[in-house]
Amino acid sequence: MSHGFLPLFGKHAGSSRLSSHQRAFTLIELLVVIGIIAILAAMLLPTVSRAKEAGRRIACINNLKQLRLALGMYADDNDGQFPPRFAPFWMSRLQPYYLDLRLLKCPTDPIGGHTPGPGLPSDATNAQYAARSYLINGWNDYFKSTLSDENWQLYISPSHAWPFGMPENAIPEPSETIVFGEKVSDSHHMHLDLNLADDLSQIEHGRHASGGTGTHSGGSVFGFADGGARFLRYGKSLAPINLWAVTIAVRSESAIVP
Repeated sequence: MSHGFLPLFGKHAGSSRLSSHQRAFTLIELLVVIGIIAILAAMLLPTVSRAKEAGRRIACINNLKQLRLALGMYADDNDGQFPPRFAPFWMSRLQPYYLDLRLLKCPTDPIGGHTPGPGLPSDATNAQYAARSYLINGWNDYFKSTLSDENWQLYISPSHAWPFGMPENAIPEPSETIVFGEKVSDSHHMHLDLNLADDLSQIEHGRHASGGTGTHSGGSVFGFADGGARFLRYGKSLAPINLWAVTIAVRSESAIVP
């Protein structure tokens, strides 16, 4: 009987001693565990950040698709023309067709510069002064090639309300012609006018970049005349083909990215 009892007693005693050691962590073991957790977190954070930015980019693409749809409906109701350049500007003219002013701002845009209002930094209830991340094509290469010199000067004059907008059916390559693009955050510009003043510097080329805006990497989202919206790598809206242009001559002239 003793032969069966002693081994059993010895087994439980060893197990008890082992359990008492297993219940405690040494300081070194705790530091090792914390270090492993920190390494794993550092490895996962960029992945999580990229996933969040991918979601914001998809939302931005959707914004531009919705704005392009609104632009098309506006043209259908206005003799096939896009909004003219005088006030109320395109944000307000298109509002009955897109309704939600949040579509004017890309989720990745930290500021969403607005058109300055009378004594207001911004106004979330007014399309004209709401936070905005996008420019509309000014189509100035088309108008310069079709207007007389006198009318062209009227067209670009800020004090003159040129009554006509861009004819939608006058865009020869709608799938490769930009209608809307992302602007730099603090820009107040509403139109992108090629070869006028500093307009090219108002385009944001790298909003959706892993290194962050201003790193000359990544790319931005653009809405096209065919109703689509897509991501273009840094500077690809201007070179090797100028996708903001309508006329063959200007499209073939690669613009220098500021």
